[in-house]
Amino acid sequence: MRYVYLLLLILPSLSYGQRKVLSDSRVTTAYMVESVNALRARGCNCGGKEMPPVKKIKWNESLVKSSRIHANQMHKFDFFSHIGVDGSDVSDKMDRVGYRWQFAGENLGEGQWTFDQVMEDWLESPSHCRLLMDERMEDMGISRMGKFWVQHFGKTLPAKAKRKKVRYSNKRRG
Repeated sequence: MRYVYLLLLILPSLSYGQRKVLSDSRVTTAYMVESVNALRARGCNCGGKEMPPVKKIKWNESLVKSSRIHANQMHKFDFFSHIGVDGSDVSDKMDRVGYRWQFAGENLGEGQWTFDQVMEDWLESPSHCRLLMDERMEDMGISRMGKFWVQHFGKTLPAKAKRKKVRYSNKRRG
């Protein structure tokens, strides 16, 4: 059985190549970035809402690390949730790896054997699809451990800005 969940919290340079993603030797970071950017370039329909094209996303190693934290936890303790066993959410994991986020979002998948399968499932879910197409997101990292996929999105906080402890949901007005 395959599942997908979404969590969105609102408040470096692309250097991918042929590095392999954890636990999936058939998929490169370049392929994942190109797949997401092809979607973002053409736009799509997310649950009946037309999403216009948006700018490209960049691979970010800090977001790979934060997504790996959660993928490893879900695999080790065999659970599927946006909240870690220690009570942490996506923003906590990003904070731990030093990613100063202004926007933070997370897509989860369980049971998909390939990246193409998890992308297909995310696109069939309106909330996951909207996160893939969110123009505010500039960076991405993905990890897979066993049957669990974690995709982190973010945008860094401007250099001199300070984040307040404010959280928003993925529900947008309009």
